[in-house]
Amino acid sequence: MREGFNLKLRLTQMKQPSIRFGKFYDALLLTVAIVPAGFAQNVSSGATQAPDMTNAVALPFAVETSGPVRAPKTVKLDPGTPVSGQGFWKFVAARGLVPVPPEISSVTNAHSTLIVDKESGNAYWTLPGIGWIGFSNQLRSSWIVAGDPVFTNGNLHGADILPRPGKTPLVAVADNVAGRIYLTDITFQKAEILEHPAFGAYATNNAFRPTDVAFVNDHELWVADGYAHQRFMPVDFSPLRWRGELYGGGKFSKNLHGITYDAAHDEFIFSARTEGQLKRVDRVPRRVTDIAGFPAGTLPCFVKLWGDYMLVPCLEGTNHSAGPIYIVNTETHAIVSMIKPKEDLGYTDAQHIHDAAWFVTGEGREQEVYIIFTNWRPGGIGALKLVNVAE
Repeated sequence: MREGFNLKLRLTQMKQPSIRFGKFYDALLLTVAIVPAGFAQNVSSGATQAPDMTNAVALPFAVETSGPVRAPKTVKLDPGTPVSGQGFWKFVAARGLVPVPPEISSVTNAHSTLIVDKESGNAYWTLPGIGWIGFSNQLRSSWIVAGDPVFTNGNLHGADILPRPGKTPLVAVADNVAGRIYLTDITFQKAEILEHPAFGAYATNNAFRPTDVAFVNDHELWVADGYAHQRFMPVDFSPLRWRGELYGGGKFSKNLHGITYDAAHDEFIFSARTEGQLKRVDRVPRRVTDIAGFPAGTLPCFVKLWGDYMLVPCLEGTNHSAGPIYIVNTETHAIVSMIKPKEDLGYTDAQHIHDAAWFVTGEGREQEVYIIFTNWRPGGIGALKLVNVAE
């Protein structure tokens, strides 16, 4: 296929293999794009990796009657209580959770991110001019973190957390306004700063607006530059420095918005927002192994993994509708639930969902599953609770 070729393909009851998202399946009728091969090549050395997966395959919708944990206790909701989602994956609004600290009079631009520290049970949100905001007491309490002043500048757009046995977790975050990567720990007291790269395409055009980061291990981090060159690149730390490799580019995605590392398969999952796709790339040798397509017009922002399930918040849905949150089963390669915070649950400012995170508490019958989400323009934060509704 010649470079730059962009063909619209209508998939109609077509069976195709999904290399890492799951097994063979019947694809839904959906318009998706075919992209050229070789986009995950190392552009610094010019070494081409082949073959890359080139066909985007539509994710079907398949309702599940069970999930990765025991279903919650059956509840009878008050008449008129709104519910969103399907099958096992139904949610209600959890209005009393993730309160904005009283010192913040209004939230007008939450172009921001979320992380969850499973060890402490705390969650963290970012806001321009504020930095990090913490939530504790099972998301009922909040505070503004008095951390390194660098976090109050620019915009903390995408972040990742790395648990470390016997040590405080590490946190990396991409600042898309200042054009920097910050490395800190969960106290946020001192940040190491990585300035923009100066090699490859960046040697002559130093525009750098990173959108997300992903830890691989305790010495390797990857960065997605989704608002400038659409490159993804590795970083070493201790000391913090660029490795000097570049991958991707504008033909890989027009908006390489999110990067997530899937340790179970040693692969990256990229949120190609403009294309409405999730692209898997194996860490070695950097090949595209799978391209999954969402309904036409959907703009996926990030991916958060919980076992075999992906949480995919979207800036918009089809036909410029309010952004949904999708849950995708990576084993069956299917969308198992579509949650609509604005349209179904009454979060009126949640027109554009930017990030979302799993928040799971307790064990057994006492286990509770939540989704925290943040929305952009006008901006806000909210929480949803998994429920088992009595029929």
